[in-house]
Amino acid sequence: MKRKLTALFLTLLMALALPACSSAQPEAPAPEAPPASTADSPEEAPAPADTPAAGEKIKIAAIYRDMTQSWFIQEAAAATATAAELGMEPLIVGDSKEDPSVYVNVLDNILSQDVQGLIVNICDQQLSKMTVDKCAEAGIPVVAVDVPLIDDAGNYLAPAIELDSYLSGKTMGEWLADYIGKNELMTEPETTGMMILAMEKVTSCVPRSDGQYDAFKAAFPDFPEGNIIRIDYGGGSSDEGYNAAAATITANPQIKRWFVTAANDEGAQGATRALEQAGLDKDAVVIGLGGYHAKDEFRKDYSCFIASAYIQASVPGQESVKALYENITNGTPIFEEYKTDKAYGVYPFSAVMVTAENFEEIMGEDAK
Repeated sequence: MKRKLTALFLTLLMALALPACSSAQPEAPAPEAPPASTADSPEEAPAPADTPAAGEKIKIAAIYRDMTQSWFIQEAAAATATAAELGMEPLIVGDSKEDPSVYVNVLDNILSQDVQGLIVNICDQQLSKMTVDKCAEAGIPVVAVDVPLIDDAGNYLAPAIELDSYLSGKTMGEWLADYIGKNELMTEPETTGMMILAMEKVTSCVPRSDGQYDAFKAAFPDFPEGNIIRIDYGGGSSDEGYNAAAATITANPQIKRWFVTAANDEGAQGATRALEQAGLDKDAVVIGLGGYHAKDEFRKDYSCFIASAYIQASVPGQESVKALYENITNGTPIFEEYKTDKAYGVYPFSAVMVTAENFEEIMGEDAK
């Protein structure tokens, strides 16, 4: 009897407990997890190891050769803005200060920060292979801007974005020749000089000077060869342009009228100041490349710096960041669509001549 009562008591307890546990609506069964990917299901292949995880921000860096020059300041600003628009971490910007030893230190410091990609405007192309090797060791892509990363034979070691340098120089030379002809300035060739300010140590800049020379000689084949003076002005600063031009003017007192072309606006601006100091600016014609300093000269009552081959610094800044972003997130080959006879794709961009009459229309926001 005692056993029967105990059993009955337990049965009543269980009956009371069941409604309490089932008072809430039963939950829907959890969805089945998708089957794990296998080698037999390629559509579910795992993402590459270096692909950012969901929600992870991409971190890249850029090293520019001289952050005191307007071109690189604008280029870095465009790259920084593009990285922000793409939702990346703030762009890390390094300045090599035109010094190879500084460049190596900056490179090592940046690579120690676990960046996922690198943009390089190299100050010394002898450091190209070292740069590419270090990036390969770190497992990250690298893009060269303005100046290619090359080996001793001139072969490209990485994708690049660069100006069509020779064509830009040729455009400058043709514009100058046309201006000289229209204004009848080639009246006394023996006392007229053609000064080509070149950046001989920067391979991407050398063709600019070649194009300037070729176009000038094509227009004036009988111009005295001895009056065409090509002079190196180092890293391309305004001070270096001034020093090179001043030395050339002093060494050639017989020249009363100078035509000057430079590899960038800084060189042209430096030459302009040298001509002014020598009292020769009223009969001179100076042309630069870039447009970013020329616009200031255009606004003056008078300057012999009258034209520039305008190039948008924002283009390499924007496109280099976009290319790295697509490569890191989607594995898209960098500038593959521009690949021709080189081992890597090279994104080209070109220049257009601007003067005081058209610079605001052509340069837009860059003219401010």
